[in-house]
Parts: sequence; structure tokens; C-alpha cells
Amino acid sequence: MKRVLIPRNRLWLLTCLLMFAAALRIGHIVDFLEWLDEIWAVWHAQDTFADVLARTTTDWPPTFGVLTWGWMQIAGRHLEVFRWVSVLYSMLGLAFTYRAALAFCRFNSKGVMPSFYAAFLSATVYATMGFMLFSGVDARPYAPLLALGPLALWMIIRWLRCPTWQRAAYTALAMTAMLYIGFTALPFIVYLTLFVLVLKPQLFPRWMGVGGVVLLLVLPLATQFLANSANRLNAMPQPVPPFPEAMIKIYAEFGGTAWFLIPLAIAGMLLITQAVRFPAQRHKVLLLFAWILVPAAAYFGLNNNEFMKPRYVWWVAIGLTVLIGYAAVRLPRPAQWGAIALFALLPLIPLDFNMYRLAVTSSPPYRSVFSWLAQRLRPGDVLVIDPHCQCGDRPYGWDYFVSLYFPSGHLPIVDHPGAASRVWYLSTEGWERDEELLAAVQAGRKPSDFVGPWNFLLRLYEGPPSWEGVSFGGKLRLHGVEILETGNILADNEAFQVKLWWSADEPLDRDYSISLAVFDSQGSLIAQADGPPRAPDTPDQTSVWQPEVYYEDFRTIQLRRGLKEGTYYLVVTVYQWWDNVRLLPEDNTLWRRTGQAGSYLELEQITILNID
Repeated sequence: MKRVLIPRNRLWLLTCLLMFAAALRIGHIVDFLEWLDEIWAVWHAQDTFADVLARTTTDWPPTFGVLTWGWMQIAGRHLEVFRWVSVLYSMLGLAFTYRAALAFCRFNSKGVMPSFYAAFLSATVYATMGFMLFSGVDARPYAPLLALGPLALWMIIRWLRCPTWQRAAYTALAMTAMLYIGFTALPFIVYLTLFVLVLKPQLFPRWMGVGGVVLLLVLPLATQFLANSANRLNAMPQPVPPFPEAMIKIYAEFGGTAWFLIPLAIAGMLLITQAVRFPAQRHKVLLLFAWILVPAAAYFGLNNNEFMKPRYVWWVAIGLTVLIGYAAVRLPRPAQWGAIALFALLPLIPLDFNMYRLAVTSSPPYRSVFSWLAQRLRPGDVLVIDPHCQCGDRPYGWDYFVSLYFPSGHLPIVDHPGAASRVWYLSTEGWERDEELLAAVQAGRKPSDFVGPWNFLLRLYEGPPSWEGVSFGGKLRLHGVEILETGNILADNEAFQVKLWWSADEPLDRDYSISLAVFDSQGSLIAQADGPPRAPDTPDQTSVWQPEVYYEDFRTIQLRRGLKEGTYYLVVTVYQWWDNVRLLPEDNTLWRRTGQAGSYLELEQITILNID
């Protein structure tokens, strides 16, 4: 058979379409919210090869888990890595869809030229349909299935045109690969049998031979499939809505928006017109309608709304792409380009990808919250999870992401905050909470940074670093110090901010001043910040402070230019502003007393670098 080369301009069009489709998917690799089934798909493959096989559920073959495990050994364990693989599968699916649609349009048809634009339209629909977009990023088996499906269709059409044993082998391998990825490929193979029977009934005996090869190759899966199929069909029964509502919903979900129903209806009418005007094409039109009407058969045959979702009849999405392309095969060229442009603009319509997932409370944003927490977690911090928190499926969701973002395994989850100074509290906002536990978290601590949506809200409650602290003259008590943002290594001429924690030992009748200073190794004053306490929620008059209440004090110290490199000391003292008499700190084990008569506490050593 003579090989037909693709003209250069068409090759550029196909290349641009692949790049466009890839860009649509790559843009969601990070921002797609992980969900329960996707997390399981990567969690169960994260350890040893034996663990992959042991954890594989009975309703899926182990192949995808094995592929995931293999890729994990090469590229790492992050979810985004596996989403890249789904994008690559999707690009293969787009290319195979183009070839399958091109072959379908040409099959038993005269004229080659119009079929390119029809096939290009099918590929454009594949690139932009909502379900295809989601599946082309989601780290689940549907991306490879949606690549193998059009490949199998293409191989079958090639075999029908020239039934050699080599093409039969390719066809058998493509269908076998689908079954090894997902058992839901079996109804598609049944449909492909109908496809062969209608288009070339004289080849049906040979087709049975191809089917025999497939059966032989999938025998290792037969026991698992038979043991699971009956139970799976009866799982999670849900009443179905009225038929029109169910049909509108599932086809809108395939497209990603209800607007998808308009071009789909137009394509249906065009096909009916073709069947009336060109009787020789009726068998192909009937096959396409039988393909896309599978959800209607599932509605009456299964009577379970759980299965009225695109992921259970994923191969119908392939039929929709071929149907829409074939409907445009006899349109004038401007109309074909108009249809291509229409579907290219489909992604501009806002799309809620949550329609393809389980409930939002089962899909907490582990990645964004844990990556944020990993950068802020300090030694001594603890995490308290409210017992009423709808915080996802902990057995494997937590196991996977905690080990991913806290490689040492150190995420200190506790049942009670105890004496921890900094407590991270995870809850579901607006739901029932353990009020006693929340009160214990808040005791002596102030709400601070937070991250996450309402169903996975993580908030930091900060208390003083030291509950005991050190008293100055029995008046003010220092409970800790933090150098914010810059850390302990600074440049000369740099400004840095410090947070101090204070309390009053007793009701005070006077206002006291605080001096935070930097000393060199000889005890000479280098820089200081004097005055009353400074914080948005802290009264600057210590005379109104109440005992057993903790107050924050933020101070900024500006270093001068030209300081020698070396070690310096951050110190603090409390003094009476009216006579400059310092309150002496008590002897303690927290901070060394220093300065004149031991009136300062040495809080931190800092290193100053000269950048000139």
C-alpha cells in the first residue's frame, strides 16, 4: 500500500494543536487539587514492588500501579511528576485520535482531502473537552486508557482495510493493553466487535481469531475480573435522576460545560442529514450513535447513578470526538474551520473540575498546606487535629504527603497541646469542633498565621517560647525572643526585627521602658531600640498590663555601616524611664546576665558580615 506523506502545512497544524493541548494540561499540573482516588493511585506504589501488588485493589489490574512504581524509581515521588506522565499519555491519545478519525472518515469513502479537516476537528475536540483535560492531568489510569482507546480503533480500521496477520497482532496487543490497564475497557472491546460486524461482516470469523488471542493474553486477569465484577456492579447504589436530567448532566460533564451540548446537538443533526442523503454512510452513522448512546443504555441497564459518570464510560469520550469530526466531513471548508475555532475556544468557558472528583471534604489540599507548613515548622512545634475535622482520608492521604513533605517523618501530631509554645491547629471551619480542645490550644496563645480552605484550615497559635521566663525586678517578666526573617547572620548597615514576649509579675502602677541592644565582644553598645513595648495588640503602657497575660513587643534595630565582622550579642534590659534605674534580672538558667551589674540578659549571638 502506498504511503501518503502529510503535507508540511498540515504537519505544522498538527504540531501546533499538540502544543496547544499540552499547554492546556501543563497549566493544571500544580494547581489541580489532589483527590482521594488520585492520591491512592500514587500512594499504593510508593514502597516496594511487592507492596504495589499487595495494595492493588481488586477492581483494577496491577499494571498501572507497576508503571507508576517504575516511574517513581526514576523520577521521584511527587504527585506533579506523575501528572506529567498523564500529560504525555494525553498527547499520544490526541495523535491516535487524529489517526483513528482520519481512518474512519476515509473508510469506504471516496475523496481524501476533506477527511483531514474532519480528523483535525476530532483531535481538537480531544484537546479541549473538559473530561479529556482533567484525565490528561489526573494521575490515574484514565490517561493511558484514553490513549490506548483511539489506538485500538485505529488499528482495527487498518486491519479492516487490509486484514494481514501483522495488523491483527497490533490490534490484539492494543486491546490487551487496555484490559491490563482497566477492566472498564471490556465494554469498549464488545463495542469494537459490533464495529467489525457492521462494517465488514465477512471478516467476523477472523475477528474471532483476534479475540481469541486477546482472551489468551488476558487469562492471568480472568480470576480477578470474575471475582470482582459482580460485586462492583452492585457497589454504592444510588437512585438515578429523571432520564433527561441524567443525560444532560453526563454529556455536559464530558464536554466540561453545558455549552458543549449545543455543538454536539448540531453534530447529531448533521449526521442524521448525512444518513438521509448518503445511504452508503448509514451504517457508520448508526455505529457512532450506538457508541455515544452507551450512557442511555447504562441508565436503564444498571439503574445506579454512581455509574452515570464519565470515568465509568470513559471510551464514550473517544466516540464523541470521532462523531463530531465525522459530522463535519462534508461541510464547506469555512464551516469546518469555524467548528475547529469553536472548540479551540471551549477552554475559555470557566470549568469546575470538582465535578470529576469526590466530595470536596474528601480532597483536602495536602500539597499546598504541607509545603507551606514545612517551611514554617520549628523544633518544638506541635500539630493538633480537631477530632471533628473533615480532613480527608488519613490512612493513605496523610501517610503519602507527610512522608513527602516531612522526609524525616517528623510531623509532631499530638492529641493535646500541652506546654508547647507554638501549636498548629487543623480544623474544618463552620463544622462542629471540640471546644475544650480549642480552649486548651488558645490558652496563653495568640492566633497567628493560617493557610488552607475552610475544610482544611491550619492556624498557628503562638505562645511565649518560655512559660516560666525571667523576671526583671519582680515587675516585668521576659518569656522569649525571636529574630524574625533575617536570622542570626546579618550584614553591616542591615536592619532586623526582633519579637519579645513579656508579662507582668504583678499589677503595675508605673510604666517601664525596655532597651533592646547589640553589644560587641567588649560590651560596648553598637545599636539599640529603646522605649515602651511596641506591638499592634499590646498596650504601650505597662501600667495597664494584667498578670498571666502575654504581650508581644516588636522592635527594629538598625546596624551602622562599617562594623567589623565577628560575633555580637543581642541583649535586653528594663529600666525606669524617670530616673534611668535598671531593674535587675533574676538569676536563671535561660539567659546569661551581662552588662553593668548584670542588668542585661544576653539573648542571642549574632554574626555580622562586612559586605563592602
